[in-house]
Amino acid sequence: MKSWAALLLLAAFACESKPELKFDLPEIPADFPIPDSIRYLSERNKLQIELGRALFYDRGLSRDSSVSCASCHKQALAFGDGLPFSVGAHGGSGRRNAPPLFNLFFPQSFFKDGGIPRLEEVAMAPMDDHHELDLPLQELSLRLRTSDFYVSEIEKIYQRQPDPFSITRALMWFQLSLVSANSKYDNYLYNSAQVLNASESRGKDLFFSNRTQCASCHSGVNFTDFQFHNIGLNMDAQLDTGRARISNRAEDFAKFKTSSLRNLGFSAPYMHDGRYNSLSEVLAYYNRGGDGYPGQDSRIKPLGLSPSELQDLEQFLHALNDSIFVKHRVYQP
Repeated sequence: MKSWAALLLLAAFACESKPELKFDLPEIPADFPIPDSIRYLSERNKLQIELGRALFYDRGLSRDSSVSCASCHKQALAFGDGLPFSVGAHGGSGRRNAPPLFNLFFPQSFFKDGGIPRLEEVAMAPMDDHHELDLPLQELSLRLRTSDFYVSEIEKIYQRQPDPFSITRALMWFQLSLVSANSKYDNYLYNSAQVLNASESRGKDLFFSNRTQCASCHSGVNFTDFQFHNIGLNMDAQLDTGRARISNRAEDFAKFKTSSLRNLGFSAPYMHDGRYNSLSEVLAYYNRGGDGYPGQDSRIKPLGLSPSELQDLEQFLHALNDSIFVKHRVYQP
């Protein structure tokens, strides 16, 4: 019975029709730093992105065809998923909060522990993980070869049969296309538009002040230094060792990569384990000086911000939301 079910599943996958796909990026401010290969997409790269988009939304990438990449990375949530831990194939649960996806041409490593060095390798982890897609690339390649659509598109772009190289490159290019550069703050910064209200302006000044030191870690155009820090979260109930899982260094225990602050209004819950559901909870955590867990970064200390100051800071963080990005048709299936 199981073998018949598997054959029927493959047949449905192979016969699935695919829509006509066209790709154009949202408008990007002229001074926003982005590689020319993305700002000025070649026709070949557009084809790679379109193929990657089809793969990203295809539930056939999971062993039981129950979930896709997009199941855990939803556009309306800045390509996060709104859960503390994602639900994968067979109903399995992920081990960390799924990160939102945007501006992935900046990072030097990927995942919260930096365990993946290159974007084209990112897809391999959920494919290999029994709790996520549970369909390693070699098996997925064979499955894609039953689809006329994928065989034709991959032959057209890469002159080869579906294989790990073509799959990972196509998914990489779709992820590279996820450009978020149209927040209210971007309009203020790159277009010199006077769009920040009084509360947002006060919050901006607080954010970049020595008093809060927010920008000492949340720096640059993506509001992250891409480094690994122990922010003092209580980890007693967890087995997650953070960066130490990769480095095998005791001093890296409970260190996680600094998250971008863009699109926080769409990407709750927060922290590596999704323990906080609201920005006000996150700000309250930093305002009280963290949990004091061993190894806590010395910059995490009580801030003494008033309720109105916390409100201003939260309003500034919402000015980093990009509503164009989470609605733009080009990222939809």
